[in-house]
Amino acid sequence: MIITLLLLFFVAKASTDTSNDPISKNNKPLIISLPANKYSFLSGSAVLPQNLKYDIIRNGKDGVILKLIEENIANLAKSDKQVDVIEVIGHTDGQALGLLKCDNERGGNLDKNLEYVAQGTKNVAILCPGSNADLGLMRALAVVKELQKAQKQKKSGRFKEMQFRAYSAAQLLLPDDEKFAPINRYPNQKRRRIEIRFAQLGEYITPDNNP
Repeated sequence: MIITLLLLFFVAKASTDTSNDPISKNNKPLIISLPANKYSFLSGSAVLPQNLKYDIIRNGKDGVILKLIEENIANLAKSDKQVDVIEVIGHTDGQALGLLKCDNERGGNLDKNLEYVAQGTKNVAILCPGSNADLGLMRALAVVKELQKAQKQKKSGRFKEMQFRAYSAAQLLLPDDEKFAPINRYPNQKRRRIEIRFAQLGEYITPDNNP
């Protein structure tokens, strides 16, 4: 009887622990969303707002964003889900940017400068968008560069081993993650956001070598 009661206790405790685990509620990884109403970039700029930098890392200590990332990686590992890559996706609204002056020319300058920023030889502040797709990518890359700075300060842990990808969804996806957004050329703060997602590296195949 005592053994039966103990077994029931441990089963109930395991069930309670699982229900408090944010990963196991629907068995999906969390998507960390950084909304524009909290982290507001200057118009047309990818320079990180100060509060976003602080929420990643400040004075060598983990900020709330970095803590969420590390907790998510750890929880996924507990559920036997491998994470190799942190994907950062920039989302904008559908408001047209217009033509900005970049490097004394009209239009964006990402074709000239994007690789330099990614390699760390130029600052993200030099980037100038020619479209919302450019702007989303610029801001995603700025977050990636800040995460890489934090990664260098880590001595160990799974975050230390992560690779990063920067992508842009421009104005195409709504926050509900369901379908392409309808046309809307008005400012819409709810659609402007940075998303941090978690993935694993796959193997490349083509239609020619698909078994």
